[in-house]
Amino acid sequence: PRQEREETRERYSRALLTLFVPWRSVHDLCALNQTWTEALEIQKPLISPASLKIIEHIQLLHECKHDRDEHLRQVLVEAQSDNSIDPVLIPNYYEEDQNTEEDDPEQLLQMLS
Repeated sequence: PRQEREETRERYSRALLTLFVPWRSVHDLCALNQTWTEALEIQKPLISPASLKIIEHIQLLHECKHDRDEHLRQVLVEAQSDNSIDPVLIPNYYEEDQNTEEDDPEQLLQMLS
């Protein structure tokens, strides 16, 4: 999940907690009366500087993929309105990079608890 998307903020926080904070049960990560985002803010001091750097790099990777997708959209729009672009350079099939159901950390948490 991506940090900047409001609709995935809880999934993002849950994923970071499960990956970078030591835990034995879900309750070690998030109390019943907390959101995952609140739990991440409280637990953030437990995340090592090296892990914070990894998190930064993951976010950068998402930003790069987003910029790549946006650039490809622009190329496709130009190609539709301008026939000067070689059709060989235009992909036959394009799908924006998104998380799949296989990436759902909620399912992983249910399996682990």
